[in-house]
Amino acid sequence: METSYSTKIIEKNGKVWDTIRSFKNAEKYVPIITKSEVEGEGLGAKRICEVNIGKQEFQIKETIQSLDEENQSMIVSIDDGPIQMRGMKTKFEVKNIDDNKALLTISTDVQNPDAGAMVQSVFEMIGDGLKKFHEL
Repeated sequence: METSYSTKIIEKNGKVWDTIRSFKNAEKYVPIITKSEVEGEGLGAKRICEVNIGKQEFQIKETIQSLDEENQSMIVSIDDGPIQMRGMKTKFEVKNIDDNKALLTISTDVQNPDAGAMVQSVFEMIGDGLKKFHEL
């Protein structure tokens, strides 16, 4: 079952894509991430995110599996983290609508229907966070 989320973001000069592809500073736009560290750049880069949800604290380890600069899309795998998310591959796509707007789409296939609602809420949190980060 595919789960996806799209949002329009007011931005300038491709900044949304720059933020996503850099893989850095996820804690600046995802409120449940308290710290992130990136090793490497571009394809194959790895990120470890420290996550805090209420009283739960855990790490998510991710890798950039695919990076398409021309089409402003990338696929990120979750190598380690909560069991419902482990092995998940998430696609991020940014389409420029005009000079001041971009459409961000985040999508993945979810095998477990119970995980679908959780993944959807995480995608909304990422999209809303990027929107706030770039529209300030």
